[in-house]
Amino acid sequence: MRIGFVSIRHRSNTFARHHASLVLSPWPHDNHRQDGDANSILPGVESDGIELVPLVMPVHSAGGPIGFAAFSTLLAELETVLAQQDSLDGLILEVSGTLLVEGHSGELLLLRRLVERFPSLFVGILADQVAQLPEAVFGLTPLVLGPHHWPAIDRAQRLALLVRLLARWIRREITPVATLERRTVLLPLAIQRTDCPPFDRLPQLLAAVEQDPSILAVTIFPGFPYADVAQAGMTVVVVTDTAAELGKATARQLADFVWDRREEIAWPTLTIEETLHQAMQNESTGPHLILDAGDATEAGAPGEGTAALWAALDLGARQALLSAIVDPEAIEIILRHGVGTPIELELGGKTDHRHGYPIPVRGIVRRISRGQYRRWSPLAGGELLDAGPSAWLEIEGRYESRLDVIVTTRPVPFDELGLARALGIAVETKRIIILKSAVEALAWCHQSELSTPPVRPAKVLQAVTPGITTPDLGFFSYRSVMRPAWPLDAY
Repeated sequence: MRIGFVSIRHRSNTFARHHASLVLSPWPHDNHRQDGDANSILPGVESDGIELVPLVMPVHSAGGPIGFAAFSTLLAELETVLAQQDSLDGLILEVSGTLLVEGHSGELLLLRRLVERFPSLFVGILADQVAQLPEAVFGLTPLVLGPHHWPAIDRAQRLALLVRLLARWIRREITPVATLERRTVLLPLAIQRTDCPPFDRLPQLLAAVEQDPSILAVTIFPGFPYADVAQAGMTVVVVTDTAAELGKATARQLADFVWDRREEIAWPTLTIEETLHQAMQNESTGPHLILDAGDATEAGAPGEGTAALWAALDLGARQALLSAIVDPEAIEIILRHGVGTPIELELGGKTDHRHGYPIPVRGIVRRISRGQYRRWSPLAGGELLDAGPSAWLEIEGRYESRLDVIVTTRPVPFDELGLARALGIAVETKRIIILKSAVEALAWCHQSELSTPPVRPAKVLQAVTPGITTPDLGFFSYRSVMRPAWPLDAY
């Protein structure tokens, strides 16, 4: 049995100022056994008599919505790739569930095109934890599931389950039926965590629910509050084998479980200065990891925020690394100077002052690279990222301190240390590591053995910083979200 695999995970942040773009790259036929092939996507699946066929190089990005013209081009390219395949029995779409095409669900548009063009193809969907899929999606395919852990450290296991269920559906062994329960609960990405109360019970609870032979898969999608859309909020999806009533009851119970614990959520409250003060007192063997939650590129922020840069320089943080500042203008200046030269320039904050203003800095260019590297995280599994020309700057701070700062041309998920290592930074020597991530860096922390040599944070601190991914939802003016919505409105 041959099952195609397409991964298009773009998170559309409607508060971003500019449209994003997506580029579809067909999987190279002469690279079928290289890093990132079907074996790394899902190890061992072919031994079960199922061939997982990767069709395009994974697309994992975040930013503003996509324009219709760009999306139409992507659909046509994907249709061409699928038409060139012989005897595909099924297709798995790995999506964010938050892709917007000028206000419309990109996943729905994509699925409609596939069903239209390839009506005999069985399609299953693996969605990110933030998914906010419209109900029409489930009318086109009921086989939709996502992670049990937030962030999705169980991505590989959930993908394996989806492959098995899709194969059973193709063989007519099951008839999947999806039931949904929604709550207009807006959970910032920074609190979507199953490693601490009140949601630490969810993985075990959901696994227990799936022990029922009539229940094929169950997922709680906490949603994406940075997309101002009508379907914003939490969605519980229960996929049963022709047991719709059981699905409805189960979905309602799980939605109530989350709703009843909403007041127990510990919201991040520390400022970037407070987190740095804590980290600078670090006497443990591992570094303190600080997450710049307001400028998290994993959720569509531009990555040019300067709150953390300013605080680290002003407080004189030592043995510290900041990854990263997105600033193509600064990169042009750095490229003209070259490696090993002193440099003075304004860094960050060039286009969107919601994340801070440019900061005058002075230092030395330590390294320049093309910015291509592998993202070794449970969320990616060696996915090749391209941040564009990138540089490692050693910048002078107060009290004779020196701060290592990575500068890139384009935003990528700054949730692990692959780019820092690619630039030659000895990350294992750092006492403070600042990443522009709201929560997904926790996935790397849980499996730090993926990095060599391993870096195991002694403590993780989430900083509430300004920007379009801040946990402070009062920062946003919602127009399309259904009201009342918690925590925006009183209940």
